[in-house]
Amino acid sequence: MTLTVDPTSEKRIQREIKRGHYREPAEVVARALALLEEQEEWLQRNKDVINERLDESYAQFERGEGIPEDKVRAILAQDRADRIG
Repeated sequence: MTLTVDPTSEKRIQREIKRGHYREPAEVVARALALLEEQEEWLQRNKDVINERLDESYAQFERGEGIPEDKVRAILAQDRADRIG
């Protein structure tokens, strides 16, 4: 099989090879596919819990228990600043 990727993806693959994590592009693609599969399996295993939490969140919002948008944005901005350092 021949696989063609866009230039951005090619640069990302080459970056991983240069870092020494992989020897060839096929290894990078194989790892990416394995991670994708793991993520999909996790989502399927947790689908019911995720949907329950979303339903609960929507119900809270409908009851007026949500956090105002400006406060959410401030919380997210602070969280991002904390992670960046």
